[in-house]
Amino acid sequence: MRLSAILRRSSHPFIAGLMTSFLVLLPAPADAQTSPTPDQERLELIQALQARLPGTQPIDWTLGGEVFAPSSGGNVQAIPFNADNATNSADILAIGKKLWDRKFKNGKSLANCFPNGGKRVAVTYPQYDAKAKLALTLDMAINRCLQLHREPEIDVANALIMGPLSAYARSLSEGQRLALRVGAPGARDKLDSGKALFTRRIGQQNFACASCHVLQAGKVWGAGEPGGQRAITSVLSPAIGQATTWPRLEPGGNVRTLQMQYRQCMKRSGAEPFDLGSEEFNNLEYYHTYLSNGLPIRVLAVQR
Repeated sequence: MRLSAILRRSSHPFIAGLMTSFLVLLPAPADAQTSPTPDQERLELIQALQARLPGTQPIDWTLGGEVFAPSSGGNVQAIPFNADNATNSADILAIGKKLWDRKFKNGKSLANCFPNGGKRVAVTYPQYDAKAKLALTLDMAINRCLQLHREPEIDVANALIMGPLSAYARSLSEGQRLALRVGAPGARDKLDSGKALFTRRIGQQNFACASCHVLQAGKVWGAGEPGGQRAITSVLSPAIGQATTWPRLEPGGNVRTLQMQYRQCMKRSGAEPFDLGSEEFNNLEYYHTYLSNGLPIRVLAVQR
């Protein structure tokens, strides 16, 4: 049974249908003649989500789960985290720009490591590095540049430095559409590894990324659970569209990257999270971002 058919029929309780649904989300078989291409899988997932979320399009999903809340009327705008801190995004981007333009000891800068000074580059990341045989994220590419010019690398978990720098680098592609490629030999393996983690149930809660953002997309999370209600409720956003809006602002003005969000989700599931920049998270980011191919990116915004 195809993914779209299973999702359309999965109106029964979530846990009961979870394993059956995951069977079609696991990595494709090795036989290339019978396996759908990554783009075919992505388009099928779009169709399946549209069947579950009628009247919406992938571009709507970039606004987050709240677009499905009854009170929103379908009208949700991406805005700074706090109207009183409307300058936060500009301040953070200014910090990132200063880091981006900073001259190395040899007179070069990060801008010299990327085509067009970094403009329209972020839409191609993560990308497969055939020489190193790994999924290369934009943050990794930044550190490679620093290493090449014998400058200190930046810890990808450093939200105060890598956060603004990553946000600025992505802002150079603001409004451009994601265009990840998976055609190189070996790229499909990394994409499928990311998909396997995306669909794997983990932790005490027995959740996967797909649990919330495919099977339960558009539904309220955090209310009416056995044993009491959660303090915070939100509408779960579809997996497609999510990767277009990172990094994001946190309350207080800090920057949260997509992999920082992965770590937070794993903790919520009661699982020990992987390290930021790990092969597991890099492959997950590769697959997760690929799902949003063709959608425009923007940075430092949240959905209400």
